[in-house]
Amino acid sequence: MKLSQLLTVNAVLYLAFGIAFALYGPLMIAMYGILETEGSVSMYWYVASFSRMFGTALFGFGFLLWSVRHIGEFEPNYAIQTGHNTRQGIVFALLLANLLGFVVAITQQSSIWGTLIGWITVGMFLVLVLGYGYFMVKRT
Repeated sequence: MKLSQLLTVNAVLYLAFGIAFALYGPLMIAMYGILETEGSVSMYWYVASFSRMFGTALFGFGFLLWSVRHIGEFEPNYAIQTGHNTRQGIVFALLLANLLGFVVAITQQSSIWGTLIGWITVGMFLVLVLGYGYFMVKRT
């Protein structure tokens, strides 16, 4: 697997989840079992608002990853090639971000969510951590 392929997969996942949370925030958080608890109507809108903001951030990160997915590959139209340190910095940042996402997701899944989509989220972060870990060891 090439780094550009992993970045593309990561971008598509973030874009898809970003769109889902931004447009269908209440439905997405209900899938995690969050809105099934008793609460006030105003609390529902706070949670829905936060999920939409979360979706917007994921969408933005997805576009960012999409734009750097070919970093370091030779392209005749690019005037400037990125260096090894830039690629390693991006891979390391994504490794840490997805590792944190994995830790948070496994914690929430075991203590709060307990849903199928929770396990899908945990698995998604785990696959991304393993992928970026591979490229850290490989020294892209």
